[in-house]
Amino acid sequence: MKICWSLALIASSLSLSAHAASPINCAKASSPTEKTICSTSSLLQADARMTTYFEIATQFVGMGVRGDLQDSQQAFPAVRNKCGTDKACILAAYQKQTAPLEAVIANVKTHGPF
Repeated sequence: MKICWSLALIASSLSLSAHAASPINCAKASSPTEKTICSTSSLLQADARMTTYFEIATQFVGMGVRGDLQDSQQAFPAVRNKCGTDKACILAAYQKQTAPLEAVIANVKTHGPF
C-alpha cells in the first residue's frame, strides 16, 4: 500500500512534457481502432495505464533509455492501429507496450529510484 501511495504521489507531481504520450482524446477519435478503444472501458483503462506508466517510468531512467521509450511510445499508435477493431489484438498491443514500463517501475519498487 505504501508503494502504491508513493507511485501515486510521484505520478501526481509529474508535469507532462510536450513529446510525452498522451491518452486518446475520444472526442477526436477518428480511426476505427481509436473508436473501438473509446467504446470499450477495458481498452480505455489500458490506454490510461500505459500513459501513466510512461510518465512515471521516464522519470527514473537515463537519457538513452528514456529516448528509446519515447521512440517506442511515438511509434505505438501505428502498431496499435494495425489491429483495426480487434479488441483482443488492441489489448495485447497495450500489454506489450506497457511491459517495459512496468519493468522500470518494478525495478524502482525493488531497488529504489537511483
